[in-house]
Amino acid sequence: MIIWLLTMFLTVMAVIVTTNLQEQNQKNITIAIAAPLSNAGAVTERVGQSIIRGAQLCIDRVNKAGGIEGRKVQLKIYDDQGKIDVAEKVAREIVQSPAIAVIGHYSSSASLAAGKIYQAAGIPAISGSATADAVTAGNEWYFRTIFNDSFQGKFIATYLRKVLGYSEISIIRGYDAYGLNLGKNIETSFQELGGEIVAQWQLPENQSQATDEIIIQQLLALKESNRLPEAIVLAINREQATNLVREIKNRNLNLSLFGGDDIGDVGFAQSFTDLPEERETPGFFSNDLYATVPIMYYVANDRTQEFRKTFAEVYKIAPGWTAASYYDATIAAIEAIHRTLLTEKDSAKSAFTGKDIKKDRLRVREGLLRIDSPDTAVKTGMRRFYFNRNNTVTFPPSVGIFDHRQMVSAFTQLQIIPNIKAILNSEAKIASGRILKVWQQYWKKTDIVYVGLDINEVNYLDEKSSTYVVDFYLWFRYQGNLNPDRIEFSNYGLDRLTSGQKLTIGKPIQSGEENGVKYKIYRVKADFHEKFDFHNYPFDKQHLSVRFRHTELTRDRLIYAIDLIGMQDITKEELFSQWKQKVFQEITSWTPTKITFFQNTLVKDSTLGYRQLIDTKSNLEYSQFNAVIDIKRKLLSFSIKNLLPLWFFIAVAYQFLFLPFDLLSAELLSGLLLAVVFYHLSLLDALPDGVGYVVALDYAFYLVYLLFGLKLTLVTVGSSDKFRNNEPQRKKLLLLGRVLLPMIVFVGFIWLYLLYV
Repeated sequence: MIIWLLTMFLTVMAVIVTTNLQEQNQKNITIAIAAPLSNAGAVTERVGQSIIRGAQLCIDRVNKAGGIEGRKVQLKIYDDQGKIDVAEKVAREIVQSPAIAVIGHYSSSASLAAGKIYQAAGIPAISGSATADAVTAGNEWYFRTIFNDSFQGKFIATYLRKVLGYSEISIIRGYDAYGLNLGKNIETSFQELGGEIVAQWQLPENQSQATDEIIIQQLLALKESNRLPEAIVLAINREQATNLVREIKNRNLNLSLFGGDDIGDVGFAQSFTDLPEERETPGFFSNDLYATVPIMYYVANDRTQEFRKTFAEVYKIAPGWTAASYYDATIAAIEAIHRTLLTEKDSAKSAFTGKDIKKDRLRVREGLLRIDSPDTAVKTGMRRFYFNRNNTVTFPPSVGIFDHRQMVSAFTQLQIIPNIKAILNSEAKIASGRILKVWQQYWKKTDIVYVGLDINEVNYLDEKSSTYVVDFYLWFRYQGNLNPDRIEFSNYGLDRLTSGQKLTIGKPIQSGEENGVKYKIYRVKADFHEKFDFHNYPFDKQHLSVRFRHTELTRDRLIYAIDLIGMQDITKEELFSQWKQKVFQEITSWTPTKITFFQNTLVKDSTLGYRQLIDTKSNLEYSQFNAVIDIKRKLLSFSIKNLLPLWFFIAVAYQFLFLPFDLLSAELLSGLLLAVVFYHLSLLDALPDGVGYVVALDYAFYLVYLLFGLKLTLVTVGSSDKFRNNEPQRKKLLLLGRVLLPMIVFVGFIWLYLLYV
């Protein structure tokens, strides 16, 4: 009997748990992700982990913010091993799962194979890396947050021919869809631009060291006959390229290497770290290798720098572009779901319940199709994007170059010109080669200038005028005949801004040229201004910044990049703690919490009278360099220095409640209240004159005024005819005050702490 009852109890519990799990799964929204995580080679597996981490970082942020319309999103991970047969198997499993969308696959071959299954089953997929045209061209269910190979091939050919000036190249292409498609597009485009293909090689599916040695020997033969090309283009994936690059470097072939997007990730450079040459010289094998990348952190805005920092803090490794691209792919899926829920308000409760998975998946695809123009673009914080008619994000690649195992920006970038009429003196720029016309499309050459800034000291922080003095080293690294030091500080000291004076940085303390790269170094000490926000005073956090732009060159001519390699990485916790003690030793009432370096676009609304800009709805845009220190007020020291008298007033007022009632009077309390008011005003006098809003400190004093109001009420009531001759009732009034005042103080200050701290 006992066994029967126990069995029944366990059965009922199992049913309850299963039902709850089913309800929870139906309430949650499931997104699948497929990436190569095993049996794919160390380099590719490292990228697979980056893909998962980028997507998971996005999911975690969404869930922390409350999910999608209150529903949590869960990421179900699948390992496709980067192989076609495994990708097909994984695709069938995903189709049978509760997932309403797929993120992945990594390679074009895996995406093409799995895409047929997704298309037949009707489930939308979004890749952040598969660039083969056929992935989306013949599949209305597949999307991607990266350019395709047709565009990338033309771009690489244009950069090699028109920017680097190469007339002879060789191409190594892979056997897969990515290598064949990209290699063919580069070959055709380079020849159309008047270039010559000296030699080509196609890797077999069973690539080996013997295969690579054949290519190396043929390159050595070309070198002997003085027919060595100026560059080799690697239209192959990173696993295929690793041994080839190692051998090319070891044989001292001394030619330029240029890879596609699959090579342009920090994971490729990190694959050499265990080799002895790398241990002696970090970056020995990857230094000076060019590659295309969808996202370039070194010329990125503050939100992208924040993503880079957060990713590194969470996963203890720097992110490559794949992490950011798959973050974007996940955002696209979530945004599609969110927009579908908003457009189906009447049926939103029945949407994405898991009861009709086919309709749920169709809704996501329809949501993705709505992201189809600049007006409906998704804003991820790192960039804005939308899908064209081929379900592909349209934006030009950036060109990166490896340096000390990091992918940094090349000194010249190409940007598409959507409206040639908006470019001043366009004909002259076309004639000079600054603007290129290729295949009925205009491209502009943009110079990249690396900027480094080391802060020596911050002192004299004046809250009244929101100014502060910064002492720092500033340097520029660049190529060509530029004047990158013709800068204008946009937040130079307030008095000088209003008077029209401008900060001049004088002569460099050092300048020169090294390996074709010019540099200038300056020492600057000046006062700067940043409008402080005192709404949370004294719980406030402020920003101290140094910002500048070029005085003449707009963003289409010059972009300031962050020299993260050249600067100390003081964003790391161990270095930051040492840095803040040295830099803020004279400012004892504030403590720095974070420092960020980034570039953004400064827009000038004025056309400055240029007739060409009047009808184009265009503005003048400048690249602005920013160094921003986040600081917070030391609350303990502020309280000891400024709020002790307030606590004294509260304590004295409370002590009055222990005096005989006859000794209490409205005049006594009013005098003490007047002292509190004057003290309140004296503290506010430290703030700028323009602060006309209520600050947090005001609420603390309002609380004190409430206490005095309560005491005055007790005194007034106790002095009335009803209580004047009733001592027991008077004692009860005093007892009530003794209980209420501490309660009000405790609750009030807890509320202020939770609200502001």
